[in-house]
Amino acid sequence: MGKKLLILAAAMTFTFTVYSQTGTDPGPGEDTTAGMMSNPEMGPQAGPLLDSRQLQRQKWYYSIDEAMREPEKVYKLSLSGKKLTEVPREISRMPNIQVLNLSQNRLKTLPPELADLTNLQVLNLASNKIKVLPDNFKSFEHLTSLYLARNRLIEMPAWVGGFSKLRILDLALNNLTGYEIELVRNRLPRCNVTH
Repeated sequence: MGKKLLILAAAMTFTFTVYSQTGTDPGPGEDTTAGMMSNPEMGPQAGPLLDSRQLQRQKWYYSIDEAMREPEKVYKLSLSGKKLTEVPREISRMPNIQVLNLSQNRLKTLPPELADLTNLQVLNLASNKIKVLPDNFKSFEHLTSLYLARNRLIEMPAWVGGFSKLRILDLALNNLTGYEIELVRNRLPRCNVTH
């Protein structure tokens, strides 16, 4: 019962975080899908960055098969609890993903293709087996929430301080020292860092 409540609380926190970001609705008649079509010669191109209200209206996708039927319409993808040992490569063909939940899997490493998700705003990697963050994560300039709790992190790279939009960073239950957590807090003064 306690584990179910913890999972429910984490899911509610994750959902609240996604939708509590401030933003504005598009004006009447404003096209929010401009730029979403891909150029077959160049591959899929990322569409517009959505605000929290626009994201809230987007459909959640819960499997790669479902998402690959319409990859350019995927803004929110949850593959939580699928026992994944690696991130599916198909994710890089979904250029508009802005909320990605890969929590409660068996991931040890993260592929370079994840960096192709340039509009990513929320990334949940909690409850995996990740030890280090790859350098290509620096490209997540729109990231507002990063959940890394219950992994095996042994360090946080200095470049994490470049995440100027990051407001939530969950580092609970990792192998990080108190000193390392303080360094992260100093690098991200506007971010709520939990440990």
